[in-house]
Amino acid sequence: MRIHIMGRHAHRTPFAYPAYRTLFSQRFDYVDDPEQADVILFGYVLNIDENAEALARLIARKPTLKLVVVSEEPLWDTTNSGDFRKRHNIRNTGAHSFAYAVINHHTSQAYHFDRLPYFLTTDDRFPLRYAREFAANARLGAADYAALWKAAPIRYAFFAENRDLVKKYSISHPDIETFGLSVYRSDVAKGMPDKGTLRVGQGWGTATTRQSLPDWHLDKIVMLQNNAFVISAVENTNQINYVSEKLFDAFACRGLPLYWASGQHRVTEIVPEGAFVNLHGLSAPEAAARITGLRPDSDFLDAYVAAQTRLHRLFRALDGVIEARLGFYRRLSDELEAVVSEEAAAAA
Repeated sequence: MRIHIMGRHAHRTPFAYPAYRTLFSQRFDYVDDPEQADVILFGYVLNIDENAEALARLIARKPTLKLVVVSEEPLWDTTNSGDFRKRHNIRNTGAHSFAYAVINHHTSQAYHFDRLPYFLTTDDRFPLRYAREFAANARLGAADYAALWKAAPIRYAFFAENRDLVKKYSISHPDIETFGLSVYRSDVAKGMPDKGTLRVGQGWGTATTRQSLPDWHLDKIVMLQNNAFVISAVENTNQINYVSEKLFDAFACRGLPLYWASGQHRVTEIVPEGAFVNLHGLSAPEAAARITGLRPDSDFLDAYVAAQTRLHRLFRALDGVIEARLGFYRRLSDELEAVVSEEAAAAA
């Protein structure tokens, strides 16, 4: 199968990451010319809209061409993608109508991780940094962390874009435990006392976006390590298989993590629930009050130390990362071949 990746979000789809491209090249041929492709891949459904005229011309010349959105981001799926639960859909944009397939956290099993969540496998820098940090962290005990937190100059750290109160960022689908949290986590950050609170990201008064930095992840680690008591790891979206780097960063920096996890969320397969503060069920003002009143007791500290030990074991050898990457590669490859076959059968 010949694939071509199109659109301004082309770098934000699994097939584009260097860590995965070599793997996917074993089963798919990447082509630079879209006219030579069997499938056009997009990272975001809006990329179909933005390339509508070119796509219309392509399909007119090649009616068998298939369009597939392979999305890694639940926020994009739930805000601008129509019915994000549908595996096959129609995109009406301007004078054009396009049939397309969708592989995301809700329409496939590709993101149902075994050991490590998908995003941690997209860049070798994540596991390499975590291997180093968690090896050091695992040597510390409860008293060490208590002393670090007591002395931390930053009491509460929030690294996330400041979202305005826009309805689309606060979606709620209780039946599938999917909730938009971008506005919520911004409101929690706004509710914290200015003294001792660090808010970083677009919309908090900084001129430079995090993504424009040479290494946004390293910048965050250096800024927060041993310097912060509480570190927010609240995702932009609660989806039971979606865990980004945020929670791992909080533990790597030796901070007390904040998270928001619904009942079936799989984060507790990674670290025990007692090792982080779960804001689920709290309003933003209630969450702010809970955070400012945090006084970690011995049980919490013991659970936190156990989590650091577990994370050290998870990252101490790259075998686990390689296995997780291979597993995702196989699952996503199977999903892509399946949705293209389904599209072809429907069109026949």
